[in-house]
Amino acid sequence: MPGVSARGLSLEQRKQLAVNLTRVLARYRSILDAYIIEFFTDDLWGTLPGSWQEALDGLNPPQLATQLLGMPREGEVVRYRSVWPLSLLALKSTACALAFTRTPGFQTSSEFLENPSQSSRLTAPFRKHVRPKKQHEIRRLGELVKKLSDLTGCTQVVDIGSGQGHLSRFMSLGLGLMVKSIEGDQRLVERAQRLDQELLQALEKEEKRHPQIRAAGAPAGGAGPPAAAESGCPSGPPGPGEPSGGLLQPGPASRSPSGDADSAGPAAAPSGAGPAFLLGFHAELLPIFSPELSPRNLVLVATKRPLGEAFSLLETEHS
Repeated sequence: MPGVSARGLSLEQRKQLAVNLTRVLARYRSILDAYIIEFFTDDLWGTLPGSWQEALDGLNPPQLATQLLGMPREGEVVRYRSVWPLSLLALKSTACALAFTRTPGFQTSSEFLENPSQSSRLTAPFRKHVRPKKQHEIRRLGELVKKLSDLTGCTQVVDIGSGQGHLSRFMSLGLGLMVKSIEGDQRLVERAQRLDQELLQALEKEEKRHPQIRAAGAPAGGAGPPAAAESGCPSGPPGPGEPSGGLLQPGPASRSPSGDADSAGPAAAPSGAGPAFLLGFHAELLPIFSPELSPRNLVLVATKRPLGEAFSLLETEHS
């Protein structure tokens, strides 16, 4: 499915696309806001029009993908067992016409070829305790942030809602970025700190075995100081471009259970990460994850200055 790309559209065309998307989302809000468990607990199937139920009842997942999403497998012919109601056909056509392109500008077929549970593009210390899907996502998102930082001259990164810190650790110790992690769940902060220590020990052992290999953000002679949780703001006002939720430090990411950030740098967030306020920003939706590994593969990228054709570089894969 080719999909829509806002790149190259004029401002008026983008506004019209936003209006069309808003109308469709409002019309089918009850379906879009539903969770899988509610399908069983709230009988969501029974809320669909009877004609839709008749057309879709009994179809297995591959058939639904083929008929509802228009995604036939190679050599497969789409066959309908009954005439679909016009309202369902209209939804299918509208969804196809307004769907954003989800085809990434890179190939990832070899990433899990040798081992389906270990990304060949991510070194062993960063794979520990991380599922394959998350391995792919933290690597791709971390590389995206690194490219954005290089393009914009940004020197500090804030990971808001950092969870157990897998992405922060990769950006900091793997890519050499200065990272501050902000997480509201104290249990996740404590878990992240334990994983920090574990990773630092693994990197120190790796450095002793291979002195020529050192974590990107670590000083010579060690993998860097352990991360420390921060409970508030630094003493005194923050400097220009410095997050107000705490001080950044090189090496492992510094952490704070809560805080605010005010950064002049770029922003990148997965499309399901919640609302983003981008007034005055230049923004693009980029498919940076492999849709086979990460179905929600669109990332919202925003910068304060236009990047022009450089946006296309963000989708590419490192060699």
